[in-house]
Amino acid sequence: MALVLPVVALAVGPIAVFSRIIRVEVLSVLGQDFVRTARAKRLAPRKIYIRHALPNAMTATLTLTGLLLSGMVAGTVLVENIFAWPGLGTMIVQSILSKDYPVVQSIVLIYGIGVLLVNLLIDIVLALLDPRSTIRES
Repeated sequence: MALVLPVVALAVGPIAVFSRIIRVEVLSVLGQDFVRTARAKRLAPRKIYIRHALPNAMTATLTLTGLLLSGMVAGTVLVENIFAWPGLGTMIVQSILSKDYPVVQSIVLIYGIGVLLVNLLIDIVLALLDPRSTIRES
């Protein structure tokens, strides 16, 4: 029960952004010619959504995921301090207040590496979903 408020505090903003972006992307993809062609071939709606619409709609959503993750990591610092949870967020605030700068630098480096790895993973998944998104030299 103690997890409800912190999770809500971290998740409400990104959920609103995700739902709006996913809705716009799916409506955009469903209006394109290749979906109309798939419907004209009388493919099952489930197959149209999963095979044709979902991979094309997921590119913007996954890109946004990488951007929102950075904000959520920064938000954990605030949430940990508000709800008095021990963690890196609480430790970084205590280190800043006690002017322990090597600890602050270490925690910022850990957060940076985490965000970098997640963005790398998202880029790899995007390249697998949509090979056209990779940059190729001619």
